[in-house]
Amino acid sequence: MAAGINILINDGGAPARIMKLGNAAANIDAGTFVGLHTDGKVSATTLDPTPVNSRSIGVLLVDAVSGEPASVITGSGLMCFVKSSGSVAVGDSMSHDGDGLAVTNAVSDEVLAVALEVGGATHSGFTKVLLL
Repeated sequence: MAAGINILINDGGAPARIMKLGNAAANIDAGTFVGLHTDGKVSATTLDPTPVNSRSIGVLLVDAVSGEPASVITGSGLMCFVKSSGSVAVGDSMSHDGDGLAVTNAVSDEVLAVALEVGGATHSGFTKVLLL
């Protein structure tokens, strides 16, 4: 859970929106990259085996409970905290793993963000990023 962490840091006047896009398919923590499942429910973004494709629509603003509305930050050019996994350095291109957690980008992955700090430097398990 992201208790005490403001996921959205600064929208910088960017074309961003916070929208309730549907009900959560499961319990999801704030800061997770999310997408829309074929049933219209919001779920943590997973990896598509061939080709690798995120289908991410944004970052979850607040913790979501299964079956309840999910607030999603969409857009680009904004700074936010994302749940991250593994080693992250400033300037790393970020993608996500199969659970919607931000990870350092592999060459074949879609770049979703750029790390603005060392992973977990400010808040354990979260990294400040600029969404692309």
